[in-house]
Amino acid sequence: MITLLNMTAGAQRMAETDPHGFTLSLIAVFTVFTALVILYFVYSFIGRLSQPSAPKAKKAKKSAKGDPDAETAAAIAMALEAELGGELNAAIALALHLHLSNAVHDVEPGIITIAPRESAWNNPTLNFRKSPKK
Repeated sequence: MITLLNMTAGAQRMAETDPHGFTLSLIAVFTVFTALVILYFVYSFIGRLSQPSAPKAKKAKKSAKGDPDAETAAAIAMALEAELGGELNAAIALALHLHLSNAVHDVEPGIITIAPRESAWNNPTLNFRKSPKK
């Protein structure tokens, strides 16, 4: 069992061997940085384990070379047309028309047209302290 006498003897021995505390400081810094490096590798390993589908996606992207041929593009276009109808085309056309005709934003004169109105949130009679008279 460690007694108070043994603890003070250890502290006295440390004070005799390292009076300025450099050794103890170096040991503490080394311990903290070692723990941080170990935690970095552990979290990196866990991150790689939790995403097993990422390498498969990279392989699929590498195997697809260039654009699809005309037959595949036509099949994709027909499938999209059958599934979505003309709404998507109409939305894209309207967005392009509004963007190109500068009709997206109306011209505002810089004057605020919303008149403030009294409510319970900004009612001066409901303030807790008296306003000074001007």
